[in-house]
Amino acid sequence: MSLQTLTQFFPWSRYSKKLAAKIENPRCAGFFNPAESEARGVRLVTGKEGTIEEGNAVIFYWLVDPNDGIVVDAKFQAYGQSALIGAADAACELAIGKNYDQAKRIGTELIDKQLRDRGDGPAFPKETSPHLNLILAAMENAAEKCMDIPLPISYSAPPAPRDIGEVREGGYPGWEHLSSDQKMTLIEEVIAQEIRPYIELDAGNVEVLNFINDREVVIAYMGSCTTCFSATGTTLSYIQHVLRSKLHSTLMVIPDLTTYGHGH
Repeated sequence: MSLQTLTQFFPWSRYSKKLAAKIENPRCAGFFNPAESEARGVRLVTGKEGTIEEGNAVIFYWLVDPNDGIVVDAKFQAYGQSALIGAADAACELAIGKNYDQAKRIGTELIDKQLRDRGDGPAFPKETSPHLNLILAAMENAAEKCMDIPLPISYSAPPAPRDIGEVREGGYPGWEHLSSDQKMTLIEEVIAQEIRPYIELDAGNVEVLNFINDREVVIAYMGSCTTCFSATGTTLSYIQHVLRSKLHSTLMVIPDLTTYGHGH
């Protein structure tokens, strides 16, 4: 990786609006010290990648529950291009609520999706891939320091990302006047953008099979979700909460369990 590659300038016009806003006002900038981790009864781990001499460096500070490996809080310090700051902040938000094994498998696509303005438009210019790779390497370094913490036998329930929002009675504007096909399209979009990326972290997946009686969303689990106990508990509640908060408070999620218990 050349110094020129890491330090080249990226015009803000090529960033998504969400990315630009995060760069200007990062939520997770900062650090934790040992006294804070001790007071909260958690482990402080750090993960670092890059150097100031090269022009870009990032350090992640994770507070990890020593009982189950969950990242209960995360902050970062970064020096370098603005894209690095936005990516680091998004990575912290994605890591919170996941165990260290899930966090280390967060990829550049998920970070980019977190900051897209639209589902089809990338948040980061393609030239920023070296900066995103720095983020992934630093997160992996942090995760390696948690390897002695035992993980639960089953942990594939997707954690709720920040800012899902409360369930509002009105829901999506004009929801009541949409056709069933239009509602189905919106449901599939929310599943694709807000739910599937988190489930895929553990080799699982979910698809929408049907939309019945204007309120029942029938889904099917695939991959590891078909053998995960939380698929009919925590994961199901998570999916329903997201759909209700994004679309309408009356939606009910019903899993098709014909393949449940038969992973493939």
